Amino acid sequence: MTGPMDASPVAHDGVSMLHAARAADPDRFFCALFLPAAARAAAMALIAFNHECVRAVATPASWAVAGPMAGLIRLQWWRDVVESGNAQRHETARALLGLLARGRVRRDTVEAIITAREDELDGLPDREHWQAAMLAGAGGLQVAMAMEAGIDDGPALERVRLYGGVYGVGALVRYLPAVLAAGRCPLPDDMLAGANLTREGLRTGHAAPGQIAALRGELRQQGQAWLAQARVGSRLPRPALAASLPAVLGLRDMKARVVPAASPPPPRGVGDRLAVMAAMVRGRI
Repeated sequence: MTGPMDASPVAHDGVSMLHAARAADPDRFFCALFLPAAARAAAMALIAFNHECVRAVATPASWAVAGPMAGLIRLQWWRDVVESGNAQRHETARALLGLLARGRVRRDTVEAIITAREDELDGLPDREHWQAAMLAGAGGLQVAMAMEAGIDDGPALERVRLYGGVYGVGALVRYLPAVLAAGRCPLPDDMLAGANLTREGLRTGHAAPGQIAALRGELRQQGQAWLAQARVGSRLPRPALAASLPAVLGLRDMKARVVPAASPPPPRGVGDRLAVMAAMVRGRI
């Protein structure tokens, strides 16, 4: 086992998970409110867990000294938690183990979310590896929520996974400069090469606006491909649709006019929330 992580405040009713999820990931937090009531608390714990995994790979201060090791150690801590069943007084870990103990969320789905971040730190050599990591990470998180909501149909879960990938790609389009500035590089080497960039170069420098635009174009193409695949078939069951709702925001991010790379994206507004609600009402994304 690795050493203990900083423990979150103790809570007795799940309120801390709700606050943690809303602060860490307001997009997924809002969408999770449309899940069946019995699955919402679990969704908050999953969002908080995913945020911990993302936080592990955003290590700009330590990268020059330790490389990926600091992030890998933090991710190994989470892997040890899942394997040992020992939450080490960490509130999010305790909530995650509770979900696994109930049996609806599968352990391999949770472990794949961890592996996706480990692969990001190790470097994604090509698009095939990157696609697998995106669908295991961003996609796997939404699949876990759908499982907790009672969805066990394989084809439906795979569509939820694709919709999760759509959100992940859209979020990269929206936040790419900030993601790179945070020390992350969740892009494959061949995509970077197409924009005349390298992973190590991004660690020590900055991408030019034209290079950011080229990467965003590649991301949009992938998001549209996954969206087309996810839309094939009849309407998803409502719990599966609710678990897929972040894709609505991802699609809006892919279509939005992109602000200059040096400027932060505008905050989410009423239009974003209405689009999510409209998708739920009409039963399709």
